[in-house]
Amino acid sequence: LFRAAFAIAFFGAFRSSEFLAASRTDVSGRAITIQDVTVADGVVSIHLPRSKTDQRGKGAWVTLRAAPVGQPCPVLLLSKFLALRPAVAGPLFVHLDGSCLSRFQFASVFRMCLSGQGLLAAAFGVHSFRIGAATYAAGHGMSSQQVMALGRWHSSAFKSYIR
Repeated sequence: LFRAAFAIAFFGAFRSSEFLAASRTDVSGRAITIQDVTVADGVVSIHLPRSKTDQRGKGAWVTLRAAPVGQPCPVLLLSKFLALRPAVAGPLFVHLDGSCLSRFQFASVFRMCLSGQGLLAAAFGVHSFRIGAATYAAGHGMSSQQVMALGRWHSSAFKSYIR
């Protein structure tokens, strides 16, 4: 569950509010649902029905491709999660009992993982996935327009994410 959620957060440059439920019992429909996701031929397609910068609710599609062997792969990690995910409607990320993975749980486990690696967890937050995605993309030669498209930015605000 958490490996898949972390991979989707990073590779999709998602805000936590775009893909996670607000609480374990959230029924608001704001989290990405299982119906918003397709996996086929080494590609994950995620329909993002709304976001902070999409005030008109037009939605967007986020496409994640398989990574080379030996590298973290969002397609493989999500596929493994989907094979174990309970067959319930609603949010994509749910526990085995069908309850939603909440933003609080996501952040708490992320902090535990960081601490377990000897890192100062207080120096990171859930936005670190989005920051990391922009920084990685820019550092690996993506143009400003490509980085903006990756994170669905509509202004030069993306520059503040690149570290």
